[in-house]
Amino acid sequence: MILIRGIKGEAYARKIEEGIVDCRDVLSALLYPPQTGYEYSDYYEKNLVRALAYLTGRQYPDLHDSEFLYSILIDYYIPHIYVTYFHILNSRSLEWLDKFEDDYYFIAMDVNLDRITKTAIGNEFFGDKMTYVNNICESEQNGMNGFYVACMCSIEDLFENKNEMVPSLQVYNTLAFSLLHREQDEKFTDIENEFRIIAYDCPRVKNGKLIQIPRETMIYGTYGIKYKGILEAATDTVFKSNSFAFSNPNKMLSSILRDEHGGITIDSKFKPIDIRKISNDYRFLGGKAECEKYIKEMLIRKPKEKYVNRTVLRKHNLNDENMKDAKYVSSYEKVEY
Repeated sequence: MILIRGIKGEAYARKIEEGIVDCRDVLSALLYPPQTGYEYSDYYEKNLVRALAYLTGRQYPDLHDSEFLYSILIDYYIPHIYVTYFHILNSRSLEWLDKFEDDYYFIAMDVNLDRITKTAIGNEFFGDKMTYVNNICESEQNGMNGFYVACMCSIEDLFENKNEMVPSLQVYNTLAFSLLHREQDEKFTDIENEFRIIAYDCPRVKNGKLIQIPRETMIYGTYGIKYKGILEAATDTVFKSNSFAFSNPNKMLSSILRDEHGGITIDSKFKPIDIRKISNDYRFLGGKAECEKYIKEMLIRKPKEKYVNRTVLRKHNLNDENMKDAKYVSSYEKVEY
């Protein structure tokens, strides 16, 4: 499967020459949708917000409600989920390319898909085609969805005791369902044909306790005040303000959100993923002219899909004596939309 991506900034695009692609954190994009010039990147992830509300026990999701936002910022998972997207080469790819401004640079890769799940699986990331629906309620959450399996494979090596990864799987599967399903609105066009990669800093279990990497963060307030500090899971940490008007520039995270009435944005964080885990054919293309030439060439001699065996399918007799201690868990947490 040939994937193509447009990126502003040649230096960022050229990272692919080292086998690296950057994913942007989801939370900063939600709080301040990026104005990139690419018309599909600034949509609002309303179904993800609903899933976040469900996971945090909020009945009516309002991303800028100070209490709701606080519960998200100190979460073990939500500030540590990253996304990037590619376009899947097809007969309308030249129309897709035409949507970009002339200052974009383009990268491409021939991704290796897992033979069973039809997903791309790396360490702490996986990729799958976007599913487009008229309404999210049309999508069935039951069943053996490939991305549930891919998510498990992407993190299983982090846990010596496999039972310890069950809570993480349920969170990631719930959020992945929202991130990989998009409702068709007035902006929708099938030209987009998106392949999305979801990455994460998965928390580890150490001495029976969940541990997450702290995230250095800059919070931007409504009136231009900046607060610098660290987001630490389950902790109301102290941030330092750059305002000289305050006698004490140090403020708790919860106090900042309350005083700002939730009207904050945060700096973007990027997670570099090693795409050599999912491709052995990746390249920097150059500008729009070079990308156009590449698309035309690939449409003429489109390579066959490449499949690898990252997962295996096994069948077990549930009445077997060896299965008596098996533990069965839900592959997702059902969200009512």
